Amino acid sequence: MTEIIRKYATAAATALFAVVSISGILMFFHVGKGLVSEMHEWLAMLFVAVAGLHVWRNWTAFTGYFRRGTIALPAAVTAIAAALFIVPAVFTGQHREPVPRLFQAIENARVADIAQLVGASSDTMAAALKAQGFEVRSADQRVVDIASASGKPAMMATRAIVEAFPD
Repeated sequence: MTEIIRKYATAAATALFAVVSISGILMFFHVGKGLVSEMHEWLAMLFVAVAGLHVWRNWTAFTGYFRRGTIALPAAVTAIAAALFIVPAVFTGQHREPVPRLFQAIENARVADIAQLVGASSDTMAAALKAQGFEVRSADQRVVDIASASGKPAMMATRAIVEAFPD
């Protein structure tokens, strides 16, 4: 096992770093959305494991960063950048990510209101739901109620609605 780690840890860490970096950039620019995000998350977990093996394999060189103090500035900059995202959420008790709140708002909205908001017809929105197997009696129904009456998760109904948004 040690021979495998010595031979492949750095190369695997480098390859995974490249893929995770590129997929992170794609996610930043909203390219490939779901598939890229899922790949990024799973390969990032593998990257963490392989990077740990890389650090273990190169432990002596790694401790040199601490002896020379080289790690101090990068660690401080990284900690400050992370704190800028985390601290406001901790002190306000709110996560500022708007996407989950947006989807929750869509789930609780009436089909007619969503259609009006995005410049589509209520019939288009209702048809999108019906095409996914939802039972729609009226555009005055809330998306969550349509999903519940159809025995399906609200997120499936929300996805059908969002995919029906006009370009």
